[in-house]
Amino acid sequence: MFPAPASSWIETGVSNKHIDVVPRMSGDITKLPAKGVWHCYVHKLRAWVTGEDGFPVRPYLMLVVSTEDGRFLSCDPGDTAETALGGNMSKTQPSSEMVLRFLKRVMSHPTQINGAAEKLAPTRPRSVKFADTNTAGLLLGEPEKWAGVTACAYVDGCRAALAALGINEVSFAPVPKMFLENVIRGSIEPGMAPENVVYGTQHLPGLLESTVGFTPAFGKSLFAAAAAYARAAPWETLAARRPVQFVYRLVLREDVAVKLTAFGSAVGSKDGGSYGFSVHKTLETAMLAYDLEHNGKDEDEQTAMAAGGQTCMFTSVYETPFEDVDNKELFGWEIAASAGGDGGDADAAPDEENWPLFCKVQFEKGENGAQDTLALTRPAIIELQCFELMFKGVVELLHSGELQSRSGENARDAKGPWTVKCASSAGSEAGETSLVELEISLPALISDQAGTFL
Repeated sequence: MFPAPASSWIETGVSNKHIDVVPRMSGDITKLPAKGVWHCYVHKLRAWVTGEDGFPVRPYLMLVVSTEDGRFLSCDPGDTAETALGGNMSKTQPSSEMVLRFLKRVMSHPTQINGAAEKLAPTRPRSVKFADTNTAGLLLGEPEKWAGVTACAYVDGCRAALAALGINEVSFAPVPKMFLENVIRGSIEPGMAPENVVYGTQHLPGLLESTVGFTPAFGKSLFAAAAAYARAAPWETLAARRPVQFVYRLVLREDVAVKLTAFGSAVGSKDGGSYGFSVHKTLETAMLAYDLEHNGKDEDEQTAMAAGGQTCMFTSVYETPFEDVDNKELFGWEIAASAGGDGGDADAAPDEENWPLFCKVQFEKGENGAQDTLALTRPAIIELQCFELMFKGVVELLHSGELQSRSGENARDAKGPWTVKCASSAGSEAGETSLVELEISLPALISDQAGTFL
């Protein structure tokens, strides 16, 4: 059974088009007839709304499904402060007490919000099963293991109060993938987007979901390396887009290894409001980006993108793919704390800025009057490992004071090489790490006055 339009799921949780009058019981819930099984799912929505303090927040949806007949349940608004909105959406993470208030209201003043929206006769379930965003996929397809799971805080948080209502069967159950994809992702979240929304980078697929070989352990290492890079502030030591050469040997399997060479460069600065790291496969394309940065005009930025390459730009949580945000929270990936000042937002929360956004950039010039296009995709695992190793190598050499190339013609001089050993868990399902030896150097940069690499 599929849901009604998303607008009927939030705030009051009921459509005004079809309402049947059913006698209500406002007395003792324990006297209500007990039937059926409810699944209460507390979901952190992939949407941004304005919070009480005026800043964006991700709201939470409390959704009750009657598993035996497929009805999605909510409740009528009440006449007290606690029940005035009906209560199935919260701008802060719902406490167990808030979830209990909502469940009691659904028992005493139930409404159906899918199909033909209507008021229902008061009732209480025989059993309630809980899940939240972080446990939605836990032990999916393994029902024999659900009974003892308490990873969802609402199981223990609501157990005693529900027992007092005569509901003694309280446990955990995960959320079916079809429900999450068709109902939450397919109906509710799109309906919360403003009419004039421009779908941006926050709607790119997550790294874990879209990159073959990407594991939570590698995500932890990659994000930690990016956080260390952001804290090291390389734009204070390296000239913008000054190519740094990285050479390393990558073991694909026991009998196969390849030697890789790539060129990375610091991009932008915090003072400029845009900062990150760019990777090119050849010195020619890296030099094109460098010369356009220092000798070109503003409109040449797209030409630099046309030179190819990949970027990791540090952005706000509001521009980060929702799947990356959720996985950071679920697996404990690191983000460099917002410092305020120094080009940052003084009012920013500690985890609001410095989110690494890894993208492959493909620019296509429109022909015959057609509009130029800029396509963003996520890098492959071997390309993300390149970012990880480069971040770690750059940070070590910045801390040692060896890697410097900041002013005037000296920025083009050759320096190095230096040897750095870095650990990586890319491609390991078990999260095992291997040491990779990097040879890092500053190649000599030679170009004519027009900025063309010779």
